[in-house]
Amino acid sequence: MSLARAVSKEMIRTMTSAGGFGQKTMSHLKVVEAVPGTVKFKLTVEKGDSNVYDTMHGGLGASLVDLCSTVAILSKCKRWGVSTDMQVSYLKAAPVGKEITIVGQCDRAGKTLAFSSCFIYNEKGDLLLKGQHTKFMGTPLVDLELDDELD
Repeated sequence: MSLARAVSKEMIRTMTSAGGFGQKTMSHLKVVEAVPGTVKFKLTVEKGDSNVYDTMHGGLGASLVDLCSTVAILSKCKRWGVSTDMQVSYLKAAPVGKEITIVGQCDRAGKTLAFSSCFIYNEKGDLLLKGQHTKFMGTPLVDLELDDELD
């Protein structure tokens, strides 16, 4: 397992065990690929994630942009941060029961700001949602329980 994938999985575990907002979403995310700065996830849209039209609620889409782009940033620069700006464009609906692919990527990580993008696709590869996320970066990550045999 690569270091980026291990960091991504550990961040999801840490965020899930901390409780609070995003806990349910994070617990259903599966990391399928990761390299430093880019992480790919899979998630099946559940009834509890839907709006009145039985498609993924826009609030979940925004949360996925926040969470998945954050994990992508952490896989590259390994510092915690706080959101300063986020923009989301909704292009197409994701029905309940369908699997979506979320790709978070760190576009640039400087000394104080990190810029990221997130894209959500359906099973056919159609772009459903795209987002941009900026974070103020500060505190270094510590105490990650990572396997010593990582490459």
